[in-house]
Amino acid sequence: MKTQVDRKTLSTDVLIAGGGVGGLTAAISIKEIAPELDVLIVEKQTCGYGGKANKGGGVLQYFDLTKMDPWDFVKYHANVIGGFLGDQELLAKYVSMNNHMLDKLTEWGAKVPKNPDGTYNVMPTGPATAIIGVDLDITLKMRRTAEKLGVKIIDKVAITDLLKKDGKIAGATGFSLLDGTFYEITAKAVIMATGSQNYRIGSMWGSGRGDGIAAVYRAGAELRNVEFGNFAQLVRVRSHTEVVYGENFMYNAKGEHITKNFLKEREPDISSKAIREWYWAMTNGTGPVHLRFDSPQSEGGAPLSRLWDRPYGQEFWRLNHERAAAVDTDTEVCPLLIGEQSPIKVGHDMQTTIPGLYAIGDASYCGSAAPGAVPAPPGRNRGSGILNAVFAGISCAESVANHAKSNPLPEVDKEQIEKSFTRVFAPLERESGCTCKDVIRKVQEAMGPMEYSVYMHADRIAQALAIVLEAKALVPQMKAVDFHDLLSCHEAEAMVLSAEMHYRAAEMRKESRGWFLREDYPEMDNKNWLKWIIVKNVDGEMTFSTEDVPIEKWPVKPMA
Repeated sequence: MKTQVDRKTLSTDVLIAGGGVGGLTAAISIKEIAPELDVLIVEKQTCGYGGKANKGGGVLQYFDLTKMDPWDFVKYHANVIGGFLGDQELLAKYVSMNNHMLDKLTEWGAKVPKNPDGTYNVMPTGPATAIIGVDLDITLKMRRTAEKLGVKIIDKVAITDLLKKDGKIAGATGFSLLDGTFYEITAKAVIMATGSQNYRIGSMWGSGRGDGIAAVYRAGAELRNVEFGNFAQLVRVRSHTEVVYGENFMYNAKGEHITKNFLKEREPDISSKAIREWYWAMTNGTGPVHLRFDSPQSEGGAPLSRLWDRPYGQEFWRLNHERAAAVDTDTEVCPLLIGEQSPIKVGHDMQTTIPGLYAIGDASYCGSAAPGAVPAPPGRNRGSGILNAVFAGISCAESVANHAKSNPLPEVDKEQIEKSFTRVFAPLERESGCTCKDVIRKVQEAMGPMEYSVYMHADRIAQALAIVLEAKALVPQMKAVDFHDLLSCHEAEAMVLSAEMHYRAAEMRKESRGWFLREDYPEMDNKNWLKWIIVKNVDGEMTFSTEDVPIEKWPVKPMA
């Protein structure tokens, strides 16, 4: 091998891949339960700045538990949002922990605004939900709390492969983005807090690269709900600034209010039907689509920056607004694919199908089955992104701590390590080949168009999958020029995997449910498709199966 790098061997009780809000929550929670355990966070960027919690709206979902029972929201969610595909018990637990999670974030240093009487300062977003602002230094404050508790942190190291021994997790490998040092990390338990797959299209969401999902897939753990990774948001066509709840006042070129064609009452976030309505307008000659903020349907209200005092993020929002105002000469909008595939299958304690391996936050949101037939947060529930990561981090802590305390440090398989070493650095070894951008652009060509990824049809699914397979053929040809480029090559490979899983599962699901829309199967089919699609790597082959949703054990059931 031509590439010469140092090698470093480490061991820890608990390894957490990813230092965003989910990884930090898990680390802090484990330390609060079992301070004697060694907890190590490995973040490929910089812990406290990584992830998505500090890169955008900065809002948390809020439920007034003095006025509603968690099961009231579960009923609303199953009927309006999740299409009865959700784990109702897990969703109820999430709602019931709302105040506890907000209190813990405040305890850990996050600035969560309150009213003079001590209640949280919230803004309603739907018939059963509200949001509350949090400043964008949330993860910096949490990093300081984690370090005070003794959590160790390594920045600029990407976790690439998982290690197993006798069917259980044994650790992971990775490399430094700075000098290429190859890390062999032995661990009793591993938590994947690496985020979702976002296909690098929407800038605010671009840190979700899906490389942790790919690592879990290669290790042989099951994935679930891969087809629900196609979230799209309405944006201004020039600046790509997102318009939250913008479907409430969409108008076509004839001046017709088209939102009323699909939206009957206020909903907490954008529906895939808004994307379909835009597509219909553009294909039937009544586009483009504009927003009218001064229309009778517009809800008005003060900007979020005026509602909450969030000084850390204020400059970010100000610059973002000024940039948009400088280029947006009208109110035309179009959809922008966000992605948010989050399919690592987990139970209520966030353990995957590999003992000792856990997955939390945006890596396993759909895989947990809690949200039903929607992509990862916002998942039609604005503010659920940060709070779901906190929920998952807290939910896994006791199980992780018990697993780490009751198991010895495993032996690692040296053959696995050497295979990982060769695989990881292969793009640097190639004399010639394509670039990671060639692969990324090809995947974006397949995922970006709404008629491919959101409003689907068998013919268009086949066309999109053919493009993905062209990208897949390029993967073994990718050549990296340095260690940062090497990471991009692995992220590009993960994009190909995610896109292929999405379209193969989308072809299987012959119905429309929740966010998932098929033009050729427009109705929800509870007789044949009240099922989860399971994906697993079996000896290098991508296999698919189905699992019946155990609707009989939950109180909220479809009418037919």
